[in-house]
Amino acid sequence: MAAGVIVNLDNPAVDNVPTEGKRTYAIIVCIFTALGGLFFGYDQGVTSGVLIMDSFINDWCVGWHNFTYEQCTAAAKDLPTEWSDFQVWYNMAYNLGCLVGAFIGGYVADTFGRRATIFNAGLLFCIGTSWVCFNKAGEHNLMYVARVIQGFGVGNSSFSCPIFGAEAAPRELRGFLSGFMQMTVVIGLWLANVINIIVENRAHGWRTTNGVAMAAPLIVMAGIWFVPESPRWTYRKKGKDAAEAILKRLRMSDNVDHELMTIGAQVDEEIAANKGFAEVFEPSVLRRILIAMFLQVLQQATGINPIFSYGALIFKDITNAGIYAAFFLSSINLVSTIPAMRWVDTFGRRQLLLIGAVGMVTGHLFAAILFTAVCDGNVDDAGCPKVGGWLIALGSGFFVFNFAISWGPICWIYPAEIFPLSVRAVGVTMSTASNWAMGAVMTEVVKLFPHLNINGVFFLFAGLCACCGVFVYFFCPETKGLMLEDIEALFNKNAPTATKSPAFAKVESPA
Repeated sequence: MAAGVIVNLDNPAVDNVPTEGKRTYAIIVCIFTALGGLFFGYDQGVTSGVLIMDSFINDWCVGWHNFTYEQCTAAAKDLPTEWSDFQVWYNMAYNLGCLVGAFIGGYVADTFGRRATIFNAGLLFCIGTSWVCFNKAGEHNLMYVARVIQGFGVGNSSFSCPIFGAEAAPRELRGFLSGFMQMTVVIGLWLANVINIIVENRAHGWRTTNGVAMAAPLIVMAGIWFVPESPRWTYRKKGKDAAEAILKRLRMSDNVDHELMTIGAQVDEEIAANKGFAEVFEPSVLRRILIAMFLQVLQQATGINPIFSYGALIFKDITNAGIYAAFFLSSINLVSTIPAMRWVDTFGRRQLLLIGAVGMVTGHLFAAILFTAVCDGNVDDAGCPKVGGWLIALGSGFFVFNFAISWGPICWIYPAEIFPLSVRAVGVTMSTASNWAMGAVMTEVVKLFPHLNINGVFFLFAGLCACCGVFVYFFCPETKGLMLEDIEALFNKNAPTATKSPAFAKVESPA
């Protein structure tokens, strides 16, 4: 076998040639770009507490259609229809904006680069958030517009951060760095709950806590042009020499020939094929698009966003301490995501997804069964003893733990790594858009409470989480440890083994 070329003959889909150079700079760059997840998570966390703040209720409900404060703060079942609908559309408008923002991000990323998408995300989010903060009380329709623009920014961010990390990170840390956005998401969510508690009783508390959300995107916008572009996008758009210079900077080494050749082989093949958008409809690519889209749909179907977006409302009736229950769940989410950042590259994507699915089912079932056993089933006032209410919250906490170690980060990592470079932006755009489309559907969950009650919704989520495990078992192969260019062999059975990696292109017989 030729010296310097390492091939695993037992598992030829694994390129064992280590990434050259140091990892320090690449880690710093990927973590900085992942800060876009802060405003993604912060906005999600802020909403749950804002919806039950007196300052928000006084600005948007009291006096609207002559509603009294008592009517606006009634239990979920007895809230005025117009107020319930506003709460749903407050979230729905945001999710629809995220859906459109994901498509905007795909176009910007392919045309102007990954950094431009990240900058665009911060700009749109700041415009929308400023509008939210300064919107005149009672102007409900203008609030929907502001929330849509906020969503444009978050949709851009949720698309661009994982794809940048996947393309810039060393292979050995790709799961950690492309998934680090999830770490910043949960930090943002946790910080939002902390700020909510601090400003809960202030006259303009809901405006203050929303305004704080702009800190992260302003930092990212100021620094994004000082970090290098994705080497893979650069190779395709600007050529080998430009990509080589970026790789040397990222790897802190002049010896990047192997990685550069691997990237170049794929780019050259794609250019020679000249398939364009038609490649999306090739069976192996279409299969990946469907897998990525279903993963993102199922991530939302677990119930994670209703738990965080409406958590304060849900647990207000169960524990009589809605904001503190939301803080409890966001703290579990934060702490649990820390080991997940490492486990995704040690245990692998598939194994964690399967373990997480079992744990999520268990958490939802525990909460649902306990609610059925100890609460009187009346949505007006859940009827739960205080200890029982917090035990139900603990069951939801176990669900959040299992989500955080698996379906939280991996559903952003996996789609960003399974597509060929030529359709990666398109594939990730479609999968991200699926996430936000399902997110918009899940905002309607609050309307199920009068029909299914709280325990019925938990039972529903448990069934959907079981579907998550079944899907992964049958359709999601492991991608841990593979170079992006070598993942083609997992999905395209007609392609030569390890088509894209020069390490597999030359296997010599022993002398």
